[in-house]
Amino acid sequence: MKPIRIAANLLLGTALMGGCSDRTPTASRDAPLQPTAMIMGEIDRGHPYVGAIILDAPSPSWFPAAYQPWYCSGTLVSRWVVLTAAHCFAFAAQTTGYPAEALPLSLVHVSFAENVTNPISWREVTGYALHPDFVPPFGIPDVALVFLSRPVNDIQPGTLARAGYLDSFKNAELQASTFWDVGYGMLGAEDNFALTGDRRIARVGFQALDANFLYMERDPGGPCVGDSGGPILLQAGDVEYVVADLHGLRVKFNSNTKQDCTDDFATQRMDLASVVNFIQANIASHGP
Repeated sequence: MKPIRIAANLLLGTALMGGCSDRTPTASRDAPLQPTAMIMGEIDRGHPYVGAIILDAPSPSWFPAAYQPWYCSGTLVSRWVVLTAAHCFAFAAQTTGYPAEALPLSLVHVSFAENVTNPISWREVTGYALHPDFVPPFGIPDVALVFLSRPVNDIQPGTLARAGYLDSFKNAELQASTFWDVGYGMLGAEDNFALTGDRRIARVGFQALDANFLYMERDPGGPCVGDSGGPILLQAGDVEYVVADLHGLRVKFNSNTKQDCTDDFATQRMDLASVVNFIQANIASHGP
């Protein structure tokens, strides 16, 4: 399949690495009964392991307004480690004049609150790591890990799929599956592109799978700016698996239509062997 053209990037956007004994995908038990676009605001209270990566950096030139701080989204994968998209740090570093791997840690925070606008919920970090094969600002694998200064003991981490998990499904099975996208992204034009700090959920549909990406379609919901790095979830049996994180999509900031974040979108597969090994090695070195 031809790669999706990205007109603008989504910015600011477990630890059990096993397979699954029941391969029959089902809808998330905590997801809304009626799917809605995330930019229209379906509040999520069922995924406390999804957090916001709060970057105290100037907004990029293509933003419709100046937001500071601004967000990406991420997944707690151990008590100490949060998974997100590498391009979040690359673009934040660009706007502050630092290399992608050297954004000052004083500018980076994490929160797992349902609304993260109150700094009292922000957690300090001790560092972050980009996947060694990532080439800034928007390469692949688009994977980064954030290391917390204190462990998260009151939230169960999300569960990552084992290496090659998505390849174990037939195309028809993935077409029939229900996927969910969770993140802290902005609202649409009718709400002045607000970054409200709320965690939201939307149902999204399967489009295609290739060696690096899980391509999704709006079904009818979907992500917007601020949801980058947030998880794509697929439930099988009693386990909800993180199978991808949000990589990029097409955005129309000057649109007069309700759906400002448009078209289908690409998500970075988390079940690639190099990604699984990268995450496992860092979890092992930073604590369970």
